[in-house]
Amino acid sequence: MNQRENFFAMIEGKKPEFIPNSMEVYKTCVMATSIIDSPFQGGLDAYGVNWIATKEGSIPEPNKFMFNDITDWKDHVKFPNVDTLGIEEAAKMELADVKRDEMVINVFSACGLFERMAAFMGFENTLCSLVEDPDASREFFEAFADFRIDCHNRIIDAYQPDVITYFDDLATANGLFMSPKVYREVIKPAHQRIAEAVTSRGVIFSQHTCGKCEEIVGDFVEMGAKIWHSAQISNDLEGIMDRYKGKLIIEGGWDSSGPVSYIGASIEDLIEEAKRCVRVYGPKGNYIFMPVLMNENGNSLLVGDPRLEPMLKAFNEINKL
Repeated sequence: MNQRENFFAMIEGKKPEFIPNSMEVYKTCVMATSIIDSPFQGGLDAYGVNWIATKEGSIPEPNKFMFNDITDWKDHVKFPNVDTLGIEEAAKMELADVKRDEMVINVFSACGLFERMAAFMGFENTLCSLVEDPDASREFFEAFADFRIDCHNRIIDAYQPDVITYFDDLATANGLFMSPKVYREVIKPAHQRIAEAVTSRGVIFSQHTCGKCEEIVGDFVEMGAKIWHSAQISNDLEGIMDRYKGKLIIEGGWDSSGPVSYIGASIEDLIEEAKRCVRVYGPKGNYIFMPVLMNENGNSLLVGDPRLEPMLKAFNEINKL
């Protein structure tokens, strides 16, 4: 099996021949979401929020809020015209060298609904709004779900992707930012519509949520997510893989907050971590290896790293199932 065939065997609940890794199985496309949601090089996004480029990635400019009260959002937010976003041009550039019969086309969709509210008004105001004014928060999320669905449909038309990875970080390393009840009542209905709009087009929906979010992983499955992207070891990954085998693939497993992700971690330590991931998660058959390496220039996924080649070489020598 090649990378694509092996991936789809796993998606279909069959036994894959080998453990895939995120750096080789995907053609990852990021230009559309950089234009719309979070400019990777910094600058204004499509809504007028200014982003600051850092080594680890871009972030909304700190302490510069568009509004402080969620009930005021309509006075400040103007949705851009999807026709003006350049999605088709981005697709042509990113897909120029793609071998579709060998790789999986994965389009990232960053800065999801919760993150978008925080980009406008900061985390403190956002978290207070979820509890103090859930009705206005729901209205915001539903409106932004409508626009995100429009963008996803245009992305699907232009890219013909296999996967859309939707980013919304809802948790810290210790637990959710909000209670599961608040998530389910205020945010999940809009998330559900976003997921269903993707899967209704025959595209796989991958939910990116970092942190300890195991309390709502079942909700991701209910929404139709087939992949949980960037799953971290603060969660009971083995238990989740057993519970949702045949329904959900875990992409992650790397100790992304431990010494192996520190700047200067040795190649030997990285290889040992790869071996641990293969040994612990690989045999379950619903796992995609996702290494996270940091160096002086930032995240290796964005800037590269000379340690990746020897680590992946060692991984590919032991990843057969």
